[in-house]
Amino acid sequence: MKRLLMLTAVVVFGLSFAAGCARVPAQWKGELSMRDIYLNLMTDEQASVLRQMEADEVDEEKRILYCQEIGVYQPWRGVPAETQAVIRKGQVVEGMQPVEVRMAWGPPAVAETITTDAERADGHRRDLWNFMPRVAKDGSVTYQRQACFLDERLEWYKDFHKRSFWSRFAPRK
Repeated sequence: MKRLLMLTAVVVFGLSFAAGCARVPAQWKGELSMRDIYLNLMTDEQASVLRQMEADEVDEEKRILYCQEIGVYQPWRGVPAETQAVIRKGQVVEGMQPVEVRMAWGPPAVAETITTDAERADGHRRDLWNFMPRVAKDGSVTYQRQACFLDERLEWYKDFHKRSFWSRFAPRK
């Protein structure tokens, strides 16, 4: 009986050690893979096609060609390295373009234009993107993430999903 317990302990320890030495997938570290980033840029139909290609075990080169054909491969190449690092962590920072926010957080559940008359008169546009809706028992909807853009640049954001607070409380004037 002691031998069996000792052998079990050695096997468990050995497997734990081997697992610790193995390369940890990006998603286990809270990072986005390139696949995740491409999926964030795709429509539901495009994502369905890619997932079917994966299920059919289509080789990676053909899947990358598909991503190039539908235009989700190219935007990543134009993103500066510092911003790519932020996106890979699933985070956003002020100043990002809408496509970069979408790479990090995916498509918004609701997007609305909230430009005031004064902003419109000055030639500006303000958009609010809401992500990750939650419906309360009373039927009200709240969002775990919000991103506000002024003239196609991220002005402020809220991320309650990661337990952070506003990047700042109010837009600068």
